[in-house]
Amino acid sequence: MSDQKTPRKSAFGEVKGHIDALATGFKYFVDPHRMTLDYPAEAMELPKNYRGFFRLVDEKCIGCSLCEIVCPSNAIVMMQLPVAQSPAPQAGAQAPARPGPKVKKRPVVDWGMCIFCYFCVDVCPTEAFEPSSIHDLSYFEESEYRPTFEGFLKLPESPSKNSKKVVAKLDEKNGIKYEEKGDKE
Repeated sequence: MSDQKTPRKSAFGEVKGHIDALATGFKYFVDPHRMTLDYPAEAMELPKNYRGFFRLVDEKCIGCSLCEIVCPSNAIVMMQLPVAQSPAPQAGAQAPARPGPKVKKRPVVDWGMCIFCYFCVDVCPTEAFEPSSIHDLSYFEESEYRPTFEGFLKLPESPSKNSKKVVAKLDEKNGIKYEEKGDKE
């Protein structure tokens, strides 16, 4: 074990450090070239394969539960949904092997727990998840994070879909600045 001690600042040094931090914050607060966006009027241009919200394409899903198994945050739950009953068999036709109500298993995501790792999208053997780059949703109620099965079948509407798209550029003097997509320096 080492007898080396950690250097300690004096009380004046600690107070000076706090004042310096506040001064830096105040400087950027009054600076007209702030490093923030006027959201949702302006929004960052996202990469093509950005991991955003996704929806289920019900016709492709086979109910295998691989998405639920692979989810590291346990955000996916398989729901059992009733299947529409087929008409009664014709005379002479073979009766169904298992009588009783038919159900199908389908995944539903709790967006409050989802970490957008896309393991579920990658593992799906039928590519039943349709990814999107929508990432900026907010909800008024906690229950809206947990959509119903019908809600999971459609993509949410992005609040920034009509906003001006900008890209971040590094400015040596001012730090990060945002320019409209397509503008030249």
